[in-house]
Amino acid sequence: MSAQKEQRVILNVGGIKYETYRSTLTAYPNTMLGAMFQERNVELLHPTEGSNEYFFDRNGYAFRFIIEFYRTGKILWEEPTTINSINVTRNELHEEIGYFRIPYDIDVDCKKLKFKKRPAEVIDIFVDVLESFVDAALQEWHGDVKIYLYEDTISFKAFLDNEDVSNDKNILCLENFKTFKKMGYRVLKSFAKDIAIYFKKLIPGLVWDCHYFNRNIPQVTLPHFALKISFGDRYSKELLESTKFYSNLIMEDEDSL
Repeated sequence: MSAQKEQRVILNVGGIKYETYRSTLTAYPNTMLGAMFQERNVELLHPTEGSNEYFFDRNGYAFRFIIEFYRTGKILWEEPTTINSINVTRNELHEEIGYFRIPYDIDVDCKKLKFKKRPAEVIDIFVDVLESFVDAALQEWHGDVKIYLYEDTISFKAFLDNEDVSNDKNILCLENFKTFKKMGYRVLKSFAKDIAIYFKKLIPGLVWDCHYFNRNIPQVTLPHFALKISFGDRYSKELLESTKFYSNLIMEDEDSL
């Protein structure tokens, strides 16, 4: 392979720089960049003076999906949710796909993804969100987490201890769980025991208390799960004595004797 093909190039797209090999781009000769960096067109290239950098006045954020196409042959974009941090809309990506002449129909691909969504993937994401909620409680030294998952897609509550539900961390967790709609309720209905085992192994001393309430119980208007996760002796002095703080404290006491 020629040195020309292995040359690294910097693509400055809207102020965001991406570095790749020329050969990565020329592997798709029918695209704009693939044709542009062919050896036969080298005389037509206009890099920034004294460098191998090329500027494009385009959407730099959306271009990360374009460059991944050259690397993987796929547009690795998903519909934005409160769980992921994608800040590029479908329309913005459409514009860049058209401009760079990428042979990819994102609408068709998104429809395929909907049908390819595996139940195991939904469970994994649900557990990840629950884990982040539990982690937030641990970091803030809260005694427990309470979550109510209703069969109804609208009614939902999740909070730390007895704090105001408008607390910033609570709002974030609430929005993350809301993305599941009925799925969170269904996941617990089928896998509550398995998820409990996972969390008990993950966090020693954790207490998992999950109860299902149906309409046969007085004063229950909507079927729901009431989940309470407590941390038991997670903050006990015995446990904290293993920390660096206590180790240094004991050493200082011994030195003072």
